[in-house]
Formats: sequence, C-alpha cells, structure tokens
Amino acid sequence: MLFSLFIYALFAFLLFYGIRFQKNDSEPVYFQSFNALRGLFALEIVVGHVIRYESTLLYPLGKFMIISVAFFFFVSGWGLCRSFHTKDRYLEHFLLPKCGYLLALSLIAYLIRILVFLCSGRLHFDRNIFQDYLSCTNWYIWELLFFYLLFYLIYKYVKKYRILLIALITFSAITAVFFIGMPQGYYSSALAFPAGLFFYEYFSAVTGFFQKPAGKILVFLTSLLGLSSLLLGAGSLLGMVYLRNLMCLSALCILFYVLTYFEVNNLFLKKLGKYSTEIYLYQFIFLELFSAQSDWRIRMLLVCFLTLLTAVILHPIHVLIRKTF
Repeated sequence: MLFSLFIYALFAFLLFYGIRFQKNDSEPVYFQSFNALRGLFALEIVVGHVIRYESTLLYPLGKFMIISVAFFFFVSGWGLCRSFHTKDRYLEHFLLPKCGYLLALSLIAYLIRILVFLCSGRLHFDRNIFQDYLSCTNWYIWELLFFYLLFYLIYKYVKKYRILLIALITFSAITAVFFIGMPQGYYSSALAFPAGLFFYEYFSAVTGFFQKPAGKILVFLTSLLGLSSLLLGAGSLLGMVYLRNLMCLSALCILFYVLTYFEVNNLFLKKLGKYSTEIYLYQFIFLELFSAQSDWRIRMLLVCFLTLLTAVILHPIHVLIRKTF
C-alpha cells in the first residue's frame, strides 16, 4: 500500500509542482501546454502496463492507460495539421522524414530487444525473423505509420472533407481490427488522431463551444457514457471500441479545461518529455523481460529504471536519425 501511495504521490508531484494559474486562449499556448505533458503520460503508460492485471491501489492507472495513448494520438494529429497549415510545401518532404524515422526507430528497438534478450540468455525465435520483428516491435509505431500515410494521402489528394474522411476510415479500420481479434491498443483510442486534426482545423469554433454551457454539459454526458464502457465485457464492440474511444475523447476535453486555466510545466516534466518517445518505445522490451517476476513492485522498479536508462542513452541516436531524415 505504501508503495502504491508513493507512486501516486510521484505523479502528483510531477503534475502539480510549479503549477500556476494562467488563463489560456490561444492555439500556440494550448499546443505548448499539451506537449509539456508528454513525459507524464509516457511514464503513466509504463506504470499502467506493469500493474494492469494486478490487484493494487494502482489498478486505475492500468485503465487510464488508454487515455494516455489517446493523448499521443491526439497531439500527433494536432501537430501534423498544424505543420501542414504553417509550413510551406509541408507534404513535399513528409514521407521519408516521418515514415523513415519511425521505421528506423522500429529497427533500433528490435535490435536492442535482441541484444537485451541475448545478454539475458533468453533469446529464441519461434517464427521467422521478419514476423518476429513485426510482432515484437511496439504496436504504436505501426498504427502511427498508418495514420501518417492516411494523413499524407488525404491531405495531398483530397481538397474537401479531409478530416471527415480520415475519421470515417479510422472508424471503419478500428471496427475491422476488433473483429479480426487484434489487441485493444489498435482500436480503443484511435479516434483521438482525427480529433487532433479537427481540434486544430476548427480551433476557434471548438474552443468557443467548449466554453459555453452546452459544451460543458456535452462533455459531462459523454464522459459518463464513455465510462459505461467499463461495465461491458471484452467481447463488446460497443464497449471496447466505440465507448472507449468516446471515453478517451471526453478525457481530452477535460484536459483542455484544465489547461485553459493552469500552466502545467516544470523542469521534471521537461526532462521526461524530452525522452517521451524513447520511454514509450522501449518499455515493451523490459516488460517482456521481467514478465515472470511475481512481485509487481520489483517488476515496476526494474522496468521503469531500465526503460528510462535506455531512453537517456539512445536519445542522442534518435536525434541524429531525425536530423538525417
């Protein structure tokens, strides 16, 4: 119990240390405020993965994890749309820098996984190396690649109803992958990506609506409806796909309200945010490595420490690759 309370206290410290009241109303300020939380959400995902099946006080963090994933999809969509409208000929130099960078990271992550498991004496292949590479690399990369390609094709060749088309394709895709039987990560928070596009494209209208009583009532009601997904089983299309996405979108709206009145940013969040990509990417190596560790407290310490250490060591390489592309 004390360990769980310590983890909650750590998250509270990261979130509230240095917090100050500051009324926000401009898109650049909101974008900066959301980005300031990248490290916090990345760390929450790691903790959530460790304790998602444990009976502890931290159990809610395992459920909150899909909202943290939605946060990254939302910010990614927002950032892409922002760059499209603010940078000249953005799409002319899009595919290789964006998709090439992600593929390079996936290869590095796979090589690091082989190295770690080789050193631990647990390296083995029960399928061909290409299948192993695809299945053992963080699924988020493959979904983000899908969104990058979708964004590129729609924004390059379609002139009207772009976001609506991306949302419909995403909606159809998450429905399909649910029936295929793919892990819930692929479908439970994906609609946050087109929501991020929509938020930037119609920023004034969206934020204006949210500030009205009707907007606040809608967010409250959709939050309750989204939370009802927790009452439905894993076999429910309505609960696992549609209502969970609604829960994620409602949580992002609530975060918008918080960041309207508070600036959440401090040195610790900046440091974590700097390594958020690496934290998100390399966690699965150590989650798998220590999956047999029965004490979740020890497992959490090992996974968090080694993930953060790997993130710090490999960050300069990631920066170099990004600059190269």
